[in-house]
Amino acid sequence: MSKLKNTHSSEINSSIGKSEKKNNKRPLRVGFPRALLYYKFYVLWTVFFETLGAKVIVSPLTNKEIKDVSVKSAPDEDCYSTKLYFGHVLFLKDKVDYFFIPRFSSDHRTDISCPKFIGLAEVLRSIFPDLPPILMPYYSKAKDGHGKIRLFKIAYSLGFKFTKNPFRILYSFVKSFRKYKQYHDDLYISEDELKRWEKDEFVFNKEISTTDGTNPFKIALVGHSYVINDSYASLRIKEMLLADNVEIITSEQLPKSVIEHQMSKLDFNMYFRYEREILGTVMHFLENETVDGILQLIVFSCGPDSIGGEMASRFSRRNQNVPLLQLTLDELSSEAGVRTRLEAFLDLIERRRKIKESEMICQ
Repeated sequence: MSKLKNTHSSEINSSIGKSEKKNNKRPLRVGFPRALLYYKFYVLWTVFFETLGAKVIVSPLTNKEIKDVSVKSAPDEDCYSTKLYFGHVLFLKDKVDYFFIPRFSSDHRTDISCPKFIGLAEVLRSIFPDLPPILMPYYSKAKDGHGKIRLFKIAYSLGFKFTKNPFRILYSFVKSFRKYKQYHDDLYISEDELKRWEKDEFVFNKEISTTDGTNPFKIALVGHSYVINDSYASLRIKEMLLADNVEIITSEQLPKSVIEHQMSKLDFNMYFRYEREILGTVMHFLENETVDGILQLIVFSCGPDSIGGEMASRFSRRNQNVPLLQLTLDELSSEAGVRTRLEAFLDLIERRRKIKESEMICQ
């Protein structure tokens, strides 16, 4: 990739510049609903479309208005996260020329993501026929023929809607994947960093205070990225924990090698891709006992979450040295109710720590 950039960047930029001079029209607007896969791939998508010359418009952070619209417009049987997606789409409806809602199945040879990701775009188009055109490329690495060539075909089929310059499309494709890889490399921690963190050599969150000489509580926060990173959907769980001076590590951060090591211990293949991250994180910390507690966020009516939650609960019953709190979230959940359960969970952790300290003194 670097060779391509160094060798051809001047020619590509020259071609792009000529194309831009010929077209002074308003850039086409592409809408990204801030929900579901947006939290996994927003860097990839944003860089690709912006480099093509499109204007990317993202719906705002989830709020009460979006939630109310979501609940009214989405099918009752959908999970809470999918319902919120409807609200984000309707917010952008009159503000964009295109929606980008890929039918994404898998980025792995054998594992898959939630099946609803595949049909969501067509469901939206069926329920709301007056929506702007939806760009819905289908990709599944688990399917034959869906390798790099398939990605190039998708890039060009999308790119030609915004530019006639094939070099610009290629440049956008390469640049977006480079940025996406960099983002993921920064997101995941190394095994060495994980071991150092588990030994209390440093903290991830700068907001955490260690000036009083005591180690802050360490909690593994596990769940889907579109729940953990959505403050409204998660009822400000992260903010509450940080306000209580709790050090957090999420299932998004753990090295893939650690996750796969835990998954290899199962006598079956946990083929839901993101559930592997969640369950692998739970299993790792239950086995190593290097956190004070595990907090799992489960979305009501989510099929993969129901499987992952039940399995996490079973593993927790086998090793009760690390408490596990599972919170099920839906449109009826309240911040006050979550706050009460969280305070009780932290009180439990504090009592456990005091008991351990007393036992060490007695010895």
